[in-house]
Order: sequence, then C-alpha cells, then structure tokens
Amino acid sequence: MPALISSDPPAPDPLAQVVGLLQPNASFSKLVLASGAWAMRRSEDGRPFYCVVLEGGFRLAVAGRDEPIILEQGDFVLLPESYDFTTSSLEPPAPDAVQQRIELSPGVFRIGDPEAAPTVRMLVGHCAFGASDAKLLVSLLPQLVHVRG
Repeated sequence: MPALISSDPPAPDPLAQVVGLLQPNASFSKLVLASGAWAMRRSEDGRPFYCVVLEGGFRLAVAGRDEPIILEQGDFVLLPESYDFTTSSLEPPAPDAVQQRIELSPGVFRIGDPEAAPTVRMLVGHCAFGASDAKLLVSLLPQLVHVRG
C-alpha cells in the first residue's frame, strides 16, 4: 500500500508564534566562563533573561519552581520575566564558599575557580521585546522556556 502524503502545512507552534509576535532583540549580553564549584544568585526586576550554553552544563533554579533544571551544551533558556534565580555548577559549592566573579575583559566574566580551566561557557543576557502589547504576550508564556540542543 503506498504511503499517504499530505499537502496540509504543519500545525503552527503556538510558543514560536508568541515569541515571534514579541519581536525580541538582545539588549545586553556577556560571555561567562566557569570552573570548579560555583553558584551565582540573581535578583532581577522582571526583565527578560536568556542563556545559551556553549559548552559544559550547570543547574538553573528559578524561584517558584520545585526543581532546578540541568542545562547542557546547545541548550537555550528564556525567563520572560526574571526575578530570583540561581545558576550553579553541577556539583554545588559548599554553603560557606566565597564566590568570585572576575571581569576578564569588557563583556567577558569568569566565575568559580580562577586557576582551573573553564568547564562551562555560556552566553547570557537580557532582551527587550519590541511589541507594543509585550506585557500581554509575556503573560501567555510559561515562566521558563527551555529548548534542548
């Protein structure tokens, strides 16, 4: 029996449609290199935060979510309205560990053990939404958008 071929277009992806309507653009980005056991806690003012994992992996814990997620090389994450979140190495540091953040050059930061070779490379930053009805569209998105690979 011959295979059935449909000429119907694929169903639209609602998430992709909402993101497209938001008209996102990167307003700020930086390269972050990390090694060893590290953790960085951020408190933001609701600005959209994004991260692309270029190499390695780490944990992302977002306030209000039960479990942290593990981000790996090639992953993308968007927090449409970021407030409190923590990024950390896969093996978290001791609670009393002193965290270092060193600016190596404009837009390039180093966290964790400054003597060890980087095990994580990520592009992180904030974006702005160009849509006039961005607040309404953001309300249609989940708290966290995670795209593997």
